Amino acid sequence: MNRRLLSFLVAVCAVGSIATSLASCNAPSCGPGTSQKQQPDGTLKCIEADAPQPLTPCDVDGGNVVIVGGRCVSAVQCDPGTTMNVNGICVGTGTGAPTCSTPAPGKACVQGTIYDFTSNAKNTTAPLHVDLFDPITLLSGGAPIASVDLGTDGGGYVFKDFSPPGLGLIVILTGRTNTDRVATATGAQGISAGNTYTVDAYSLKKTDVAGWGFDISTGGGYVARFYSDMKPQPNLLVNNEKNPVPGVVLTKDGAAAAGAQYFNATMTAIDPALTATGTSGTAIVPSPIPTGGMFPVFSGMGGNPNPPTGWEMLPGGSAAGLVFVTRFHPN
Repeated sequence: MNRRLLSFLVAVCAVGSIATSLASCNAPSCGPGTSQKQQPDGTLKCIEADAPQPLTPCDVDGGNVVIVGGRCVSAVQCDPGTTMNVNGICVGTGTGAPTCSTPAPGKACVQGTIYDFTSNAKNTTAPLHVDLFDPITLLSGGAPIASVDLGTDGGGYVFKDFSPPGLGLIVILTGRTNTDRVATATGAQGISAGNTYTVDAYSLKKTDVAGWGFDISTGGGYVARFYSDMKPQPNLLVNNEKNPVPGVVLTKDGAAAAGAQYFNATMTAIDPALTATGTSGTAIVPSPIPTGGMFPVFSGMGGNPNPPTGWEMLPGGSAAGLVFVTRFHPN
């Protein structure tokens, strides 16, 4: 081959190599949705990328998913305080009302919700003081087993890992340190180690009690609420009854309770014309605990409907300035 022609070809190849090298060193930076492609003249250019096929089918006709911003997402929207787990179920995030866990050995746990006595709506007033008491200790002026001040989370409380009192009785007491509340108690029995319990209780405003026309300053007040709803399990005292019973006479130790009075339909006052429960199904009687701490037994007679097996018989009582609330069911 001619030496001059050979030199020319070598020069052309060298220039081509340099050009290729420079093109690769100065490759354009392509943005999202574009890709780099070489043009016929050897230059590089960013062009729109082909739309990728979805990796996961989105069956919107099934109703469980929707397409949002080109993505297949769940159609289920979780409430505040919950989040969706990997199975598509909304679960609590730990910011809602507290709940019991498995008690420590020899201990018990109680949880529940506090309701306004008059409206039966969940408590939202904060702070609300809640105590867990042994009732014998409460009536003798002793200290609570445990205490908590609730925020505006719906009124949920929990007392974990407490030692069950010797008689198996507990009281959930609200408002003891609140200046605008009356101390209000709700009890449960049969409390034993290793178990969890739900006891819904009540909060009472002093202004509401003032409208009753009933003096709680000396003998307190024992309130009985009669419902035809099924008797609950003893560890699930949930405030979910729907059917108050009129025509029930409150009894104490087997006889009509002396001094018993009965609430009007709106639970805002005592109706002096009533000699048995009205449409609210609710009675009240002064009932200070006798010396020695022996609890009287309360129940009811009659009613419409009148339960063929009679009403539950439950221990109770009260003390000066204290209102004790119990819900009764057919026995």
